[in-house]
Amino acid sequence: MTGKFKLNPNFLVCAAFILAASFVSAQSSNGKAPLAPASTAQTPAQPGPNGKPGGIGVIQHVVFLIKENRSFDNYFGTYPGANGATSGPISTGQTINLGPTPDYTYPLDPEHDFGGTIEAMNNGAMNHFDLIIDGNVNGGFLSYTQATQTSIPNYWSYAQNYVLADNMFSSIKADSFTNHLYTVAAQDDGAIMLKGPTRPKGNPGWGCDSPVGDVAELMDANGNLSNQVPCWDFQTLADSLQDIGVSWKFYAPASGQIGYNFSTLDAINHIRNGPLWTTNIASDTQFATDALAGNLPAVSWLVTGVENDHPKGCAICASENWAVNQINAIMQGPDWNTTAIFMTWDDSGGFYDHVVPPVDDQFGLGPRVPLLIISPYAKQGYISHTQYEFSSILKFIEELYGLPPLTQRDANANDTTDSFDFTQSPTAPLVLQPRSCPIPSANYVPFGGQAVGTSSPSYNLTLTNWGTSKITINKLAIAGDFSYKSSCNGKTLGAGNLCYVTITFNPTAMGQRNGTLTITDTGGSSPQVVNLSGIGSQGELSVYYPGLSFPTRAFSTTSAPKPINLTNVGSTPLSISSVQVVGGFAQTNNCGTSVAPGVTCTFKVTFKPTTATAVPGWKTFFGNLIIWDSDPASPQTVLLGGTATAVTPAPGSLTFATQSVGTTSAPLPVKVTNTGSDTLTFGSIQTTGDFAETDNCLGGVIPRGNCTIQVTFTPSATGTRTGTVVLNDNDGASPQTITLTGTGD
Repeated sequence: MTGKFKLNPNFLVCAAFILAASFVSAQSSNGKAPLAPASTAQTPAQPGPNGKPGGIGVIQHVVFLIKENRSFDNYFGTYPGANGATSGPISTGQTINLGPTPDYTYPLDPEHDFGGTIEAMNNGAMNHFDLIIDGNVNGGFLSYTQATQTSIPNYWSYAQNYVLADNMFSSIKADSFTNHLYTVAAQDDGAIMLKGPTRPKGNPGWGCDSPVGDVAELMDANGNLSNQVPCWDFQTLADSLQDIGVSWKFYAPASGQIGYNFSTLDAINHIRNGPLWTTNIASDTQFATDALAGNLPAVSWLVTGVENDHPKGCAICASENWAVNQINAIMQGPDWNTTAIFMTWDDSGGFYDHVVPPVDDQFGLGPRVPLLIISPYAKQGYISHTQYEFSSILKFIEELYGLPPLTQRDANANDTTDSFDFTQSPTAPLVLQPRSCPIPSANYVPFGGQAVGTSSPSYNLTLTNWGTSKITINKLAIAGDFSYKSSCNGKTLGAGNLCYVTITFNPTAMGQRNGTLTITDTGGSSPQVVNLSGIGSQGELSVYYPGLSFPTRAFSTTSAPKPINLTNVGSTPLSISSVQVVGGFAQTNNCGTSVAPGVTCTFKVTFKPTTATAVPGWKTFFGNLIIWDSDPASPQTVLLGGTATAVTPAPGSLTFATQSVGTTSAPLPVKVTNTGSDTLTFGSIQTTGDFAETDNCLGGVIPRGNCTIQVTFTPSATGTRTGTVVLNDNDGASPQTITLTGTGD
């Protein structure tokens, strides 16, 4: 689900990462000189839990550390020797370079739910990441950005000294809620998303503790969608371990804390509402203490809420520091020599990745994510090209303890053992130094094209004090065709506090325009310089991000047109070579092949949803208007969106005449028409209240066909009685609800 976090605008909780000195030792700047603390006594490797010396049995502690929302190319696309990319295709047909990823993207959060991920992948073309929400905001192309060694030096150090897996995939083409279920159960019962009312502040649980109204949307083998409370009783690996007496804990933020939604076992009813919730669920803040003291169980899951790499929710640097502290604690504790750490990221976060995910089943696999395998028995400096997914880590643990697989997923998964050499001498701990984090949330801000003499929508830059002492922002200075507004000038920021700078682009001439924002402060890294860029444009479009949005309509019907104006603000004619539309949209225009100076022409865009342009099981449509012209910013684009359904019930509600209590009315019909071009199938048709139904729909409805639902009313009491008919089907807008009303007499 997008928008996992709600940020307190006056205080950035991610900054609360005061480093425990006992976790830290010196590390050379190149990341390749492992130093074990002199006072740490490591426990020698012993025969493993299966009693066998050597082999996988030397591993007696497994730590499964799950972070948030990064694709492989976003973090390791530039890593030498790995299968990475530094450019990617977009919906216009162009290929663009991947820009620098911000340390922190608030308030932007690229879409990465089930529908958005499938759209971004575009049947394996991997070229629609610019069409998803926040993927490309006014030419910023956030989804097409990536980190480098400079921005994640400690993650790179782990890769250089241990194992980086470049063929690791998320388990499902969806977001955190569903992928986290795979990390404990190798399945999610067919869930594709969690949905509900606007999320309350504080990130309540995603599971049995979900707020009233939250439901998991499930997809069956035929694509039929239905909703259920996200609280299950399927078997998890924790249950399997418990059954054979192997110790385990799930370390996560507690209820009421940011990140409680990542406490995945909250979605397992017999754990959440049984004794294991008290004995085996621990706070994420307890993990490092347990690791240092040698009190880790045989298997640990570890998640956190405020320093987990979520692009909108927390900065990369602070998140990396948190991970370093947890891993340092393991390395400085007595159990390093018998430990395997698997650190991965739960989904792609809507960031571009160039590798087409293999098809395992109707749900996955999803886009690649990074995986670092850190262990004294991990091959040193090794890049694994073996296909993994989250079930692979479960399979490693199952093989370690002789457990059967939970599902077909972990049964078929590769087990990661190719990344280990269990016969090698255990490597010394690599204790890394957490680093000072940058004050500005980005060191580069791109604006895309903007008409000369006009001002762009603003970009929100965050200045954060990541240190433990106060700093004062003495001066902000901007250069080039840019301006800013801010309350930061002269402001003193306490530890963890922040302020905002809103930057706009105001081009004075056509072509590439560059500038800088210089931040002078009392911090040790002052001054900080943020590079700014944009393109002065001859054509001014009347619509900015988020573009045009069309209300829900039936498949194969055409909306009324919506206008987009193009004005030539230059002194020479603007030549138009072609106009392109992507998605279920069409356009007409009066622009011709040339727009004279000072003249405005209009593109009229319509929305005609079809099965061919739909994302299966999703009601949202994605598109782009693309104008190729002589403008320096060509092609100019406007994002297009809409929602549609192939299911048209008529009428959409029924009102029954007064009926005697305990008697049954004559039936009233509802005709259900399939306006799509695929067969409409139904998982179920259910009624609520004092109503019942019969139908001829469950065998399926052919394209342009229809079926009939006959509804009867049998009041159980006097007065107004209400109910519903709920259709669970394979339409993206499923379930559809028909409201029912009657009066008992």
